[in-house]
Amino acid sequence: MKKTIILTALIAFLFGTINTISAQDDSRRQEFMARQTERLVKNLKLDGDKKIQFEAIYKRYQEELAATRQQQARQRDDDNNKNLSDEEATAKLTEIFARQAEQIQQQQRRLDIQQKYCAELSAILTPQQLLQVFQPQGRQGGRQGQGGRGGFGGGPRGGGFGGGGDFGGPGF
Repeated sequence: MKKTIILTALIAFLFGTINTISAQDDSRRQEFMARQTERLVKNLKLDGDKKIQFEAIYKRYQEELAATRQQQARQRDDDNNKNLSDEEATAKLTEIFARQAEQIQQQQRRLDIQQKYCAELSAILTPQQLLQVFQPQGRQGGRQGQGGRGGFGGGPRGGGFGGGGDFGGPGF
């Protein structure tokens, strides 16, 4: 009976700790997104209706992008590859290739999201402002090494956009 009570208390404590950590992560993420949004609003020199519209669109974008990141994180596998039989190693390779294919699909979904929001923001921002939003920080003006992430999907895994054409079209 004592063991059951102790085990139950331990499990409750662990779940409470996990929930607290998760809430802290969510709070930090929200604070980061708010600071990033404010920085972009300031850099883009937005005010009034444009600021309100931009903030609403940017928040939806960040939420959609976060959902794709969370899905990708859930698919990571931290299994230990030592001492696998040939059959297990072959199965592991198959899993790795399937995961890589899923990562490519995730990147395509990220690109689709970026294009969708770029087209939506093009109604309120100039092309130069859009470039500031979508181009990763540290790469603007040819400079490297500034670190951090840019606006929409900037940083080492994100991506600015190349090409020309109108912002809603396939030449994007």
